[in-house]
Amino acid sequence: MKVRILGAHQGESDTIRFTSFLVDGKLVIDAGGLTSALSLEEQLAVDAVLITHRHFDHIKDLPGFAFNRWEQKGLDLYCTDSTQAALQAHIFNDVVWPSMTHTIMRHPLVFHSVRAGVSSKVLDYEVLPLETSHTVPVVGYYVEGNGGSLFYTGDTRAEDAPSWAHVRPDLLLAETTMSSDHDAEAERVGHMTPLSLGRALRAFHKKQGYYPQTVCVHINPHHEGRIREEITALAQELGADIRLGSEGMEIDVFSRGGA
Repeated sequence: MKVRILGAHQGESDTIRFTSFLVDGKLVIDAGGLTSALSLEEQLAVDAVLITHRHFDHIKDLPGFAFNRWEQKGLDLYCTDSTQAALQAHIFNDVVWPSMTHTIMRHPLVFHSVRAGVSSKVLDYEVLPLETSHTVPVVGYYVEGNGGSLFYTGDTRAEDAPSWAHVRPDLLLAETTMSSDHDAEAERVGHMTPLSLGRALRAFHKKQGYYPQTVCVHINPHHEGRIREEITALAQELGADIRLGSEGMEIDVFSRGGA
């Protein structure tokens, strides 16, 4: 499994993008920084998109992405019913943007419903959505296939008993939005800091007996320098591979029994 980080931030500029990940060139998880990171040819190679929740920084590029494909290839979009309702009410509504689901579309957008705790086959992957805690309904995704597995938390505030402690990912993509200096504020808005990530990782280790390779994403760019310092210290303290994600980063993910 190869993961490419298209967007690693909670913000946009000429050098950073909202959160989005590409798995093996064909599966996208969240669409905050999708179209600006991929050529048209790379966009057409994508076969499915998983969306964690309805917040703008995770869905921003969906309208353009769907439109870039409608003459050549449809789009299979996987999300919860509440996220689908928000997308269709506020974006794909024939007011702000075409619904993209009309039969007049040569290759329409097709919604697929996911439910927390219910595994399904998406392309060649086994995908298990798990509910995580945030200010709106969110699912994180455990994705297994092509020789590896990952779990992406989506936006969350996980600490002593994270839902992802029940799976065994080779790679953890963990939202780490704010520095620990702002931990109380982060808790109020349902986000993680290195402090809360450390508690969650210890809880995971207590249950599973190992620390997964961890890449921190959804980084507030104004907090990035301090987060980097805190994550470096946390990695040393736990003896774990924990690092900050960045746009364009590629990660080879192998099963724990693999090479």
